[in-house]
Formats: sequence, C-alpha cells, structure tokens
Amino acid sequence: MKFLIIAVAFLACAFADVSELADPGYDYPQPAPPAPAPVETYIPPAPPAPVSVPSAPRNEYIPPAPVAAPVDAYIPPAAEEQVLEEIEQPAQDGYRYKTVRRRVFRHRN
Repeated sequence: MKFLIIAVAFLACAFADVSELADPGYDYPQPAPPAPAPVETYIPPAPPAPVSVPSAPRNEYIPPAPVAAPVDAYIPPAAEEQVLEEIEQPAQDGYRYKTVRRRVFRHRN
C-alpha cells in the first residue's frame, strides 16, 4: 500500500504541468552578434614637443624685497572667567577615591 502511494506521487511529479516554464522567465534572449574584425591601420604618435634648455645661472646679486616693520601695539589679555571647580584632595595614601553620591529624598506626609 505504501509502495503504491509513493509510486503514484512519483508519477504525479513526473507528469506535472510544466507549461509555465515556457514563459519569459526561461526564454533567454540570443547573444549579440560578434564584434567586427579590427581595422589594421597605423596612426603614428604626435611629434615630441621641443625641449627648452635652461640658461646658465647669472652671477648677479638681487637684493631681498623690503619688509615693513611690525607695529608695536599692546593687546591686553582677554578677561578670564572665574571657574569654580570642586577639586577632591587626595587621601592620605595619595589616591583619589571617587564615591557615588546618592540623593535621599524624604517623603513628608
């Protein structure tokens, strides 16, 4: 009995409707035709640009350009804001111990 059920299931799979496989999903386009053969012509490279030869250095003294003297002007320092920080002093053994400070709110009735 089991063999008969398996055989019928196998035949159903083998003769299944496969008409949907002919749709565009499996209908791939043909490849493009090959490219034409290359043309064998020779184009010579452009002639090189003329190279200018630098002239020899001259033995002439050229003085430096004049520089304006700096202006003496006093610019006062900006006013510093007073910064208040709580600085923990190290303990007697030299370490700084940070503690978690908890706020306790008392309920008043």
